[in-house]
Amino acid sequence: MPLIRPACRGLIFRSNGFPRPTAFPRHSTLVRFNSTTGSAQTTATPSNSSNKSFWRPPVAVPRRSFFKFAGGAAALGAGVYLYNISDTFRHNVLAVQRVMVAAEAVVVVGVDYKYTMDITNRGLIEGNPEDDAERARRMSALHTRSANRLREMLSKNGGIYIKLGQHLASLKYLLPDEWTTAMEPLQDRCTPSSIESIQALFMSDIGAPISSIFSSFDLVPIGVASLAQVHKATLLDGREVAVKIQHPALQEFSTVDIRTVAALTHVVAYVFPEFEFTWLSEEMQTSLPKELNFDFEAANAARVATNFDSARKEGSKSTIKIPDVIWSRKRVLVMEFMVGSRIDDLQYLQDHNIRVSEISNEMARTFSQMIYKDGFVHCDPHPGNLMIRPTPAGSSSPRNFEIILLDHGLYRELTPEFRLDYAHLWTAIIASDEQEIKYRALKLGGTDAYQLFSSILTGRDWSVVQNAELSKKARAKDELVNLADGPGSIADIAGILAKVPRDLLLLFKTNDLLRALDEDLGADDGSQMRTFAVMGQYCAQAIYEAERSAIQSSLVVSSKATTVSFLARTLSSWFKAYCSYLHTVISLDLFVWWIDVTQSDALVHKILVCVGSLLF
Repeated sequence: MPLIRPACRGLIFRSNGFPRPTAFPRHSTLVRFNSTTGSAQTTATPSNSSNKSFWRPPVAVPRRSFFKFAGGAAALGAGVYLYNISDTFRHNVLAVQRVMVAAEAVVVVGVDYKYTMDITNRGLIEGNPEDDAERARRMSALHTRSANRLREMLSKNGGIYIKLGQHLASLKYLLPDEWTTAMEPLQDRCTPSSIESIQALFMSDIGAPISSIFSSFDLVPIGVASLAQVHKATLLDGREVAVKIQHPALQEFSTVDIRTVAALTHVVAYVFPEFEFTWLSEEMQTSLPKELNFDFEAANAARVATNFDSARKEGSKSTIKIPDVIWSRKRVLVMEFMVGSRIDDLQYLQDHNIRVSEISNEMARTFSQMIYKDGFVHCDPHPGNLMIRPTPAGSSSPRNFEIILLDHGLYRELTPEFRLDYAHLWTAIIASDEQEIKYRALKLGGTDAYQLFSSILTGRDWSVVQNAELSKKARAKDELVNLADGPGSIADIAGILAKVPRDLLLLFKTNDLLRALDEDLGADDGSQMRTFAVMGQYCAQAIYEAERSAIQSSLVVSSKATTVSFLARTLSSWFKAYCSYLHTVISLDLFVWWIDVTQSDALVHKILVCVGSLLF
């Protein structure tokens, strides 16, 4: 008590509006119990003034403090009341909470990087082996704890933040291994929405309960992604369907989350000017609103199906199958149910005698047609969006399997000019034409750092491209180019990505996902080399068709078309373009044939090996 009293005394505030309390004489009270009657008697006895007493006169509560306390209690009570009865108020509170969680994680990570790089590493001498090893150890630890901290934030906020984490996991050409590895769990760990919230979504968006639309509806989803989940159901007419349903909570916070990510990337760019990541938020602002509208996905699916049907009519066979869309709303998509397995299920492939090399070849043909011929590209080909099944009866697939392409929310339309420049760029890279690579990198990507640009595009070291080994030497398991290694390299890559067109950014991602799929499948060297050969053929066809179209246009609009010399020059140009096209296609066909022969036990291969040994 003697310790408490002085502390409390400093908190006493006496106001002129309160009278001082009346002073009472100090006394002590004795209580005596009568054991016979059971009564108690109290007696007040004056105390000696010299004795200390713990009694103090009561202190009046100050009016201002009382009003502060009462106002705070009233505000708290009103907040709790509004939170429970007002959807708008609750939304604002939760939105602020999500923003603060994201901002806290980004600020802590930024401070950690700034402190470690500017202060902790200050005493390390560059060039000293021991100091370099210690710096690498510290930076690896920094990357790991920062990536884990950010992943926890992304998991906590969920929704669009999970989508952001999945995108970060695919940036192997940009981010350190610690970052991409830490983000990989977000690819498969998505929390499903409750069936109650799904039922409420059907009532609000469609105006009917689930039971009035489907005769059966599996309550447990067969797949859960960052933006939606898929349930198996049966329509009233008996058709089995897959029902894709957007997570109901996304609509409430999607706009706030997209703006938060944009604001935080601008903060990072301000604090770390050398790291330009605003392109990431800009791409999210462009793509996510379309991905959140399933009517766009239905239209994309119908268009890409039409493109492949047209190619089949022209004689270009394909293994691709697009599920038919039955009907769609903004947050609900009902499509044909397909039976199969994930494309990276190696046991399933083995059980059905499906060769990995053929899958790799068909994937290369599929996406080469999308990029160079149709100009309409699926930009999210990760294994979760690709299924495979044995060829059903009546299928036009040239193989013993069909590849089912799912999730048509993220597409990019490429202009003819872009496709032609991109074809020229890949042709130069495959041929190791350094001057042409330099020219195309500047024209298409807006950068003169063509060596780093080529490494980002191919996922290979520049020496492999320079030595024309891209289509001759497959990437070894230990060759995965970590472009984030070395001082300043992340900043250099970020600078390139900030300059390139947004279409090219998505093609970077698509290329990296296809390479990762090949490696997940365990594709052999021949499979990886076939990919570049197939791509080279489509590039040659795109270049030839563009040159032929230009020649035809010149014949139509030129007034000199009737002169013999003009016709001769035009014919010569066409013949030159056609011969160049034939040379490329035949060379690559022979290259693919040679790969197939050398990787088989065919008699032709044995004969060629014997002849070669005799001659050389």
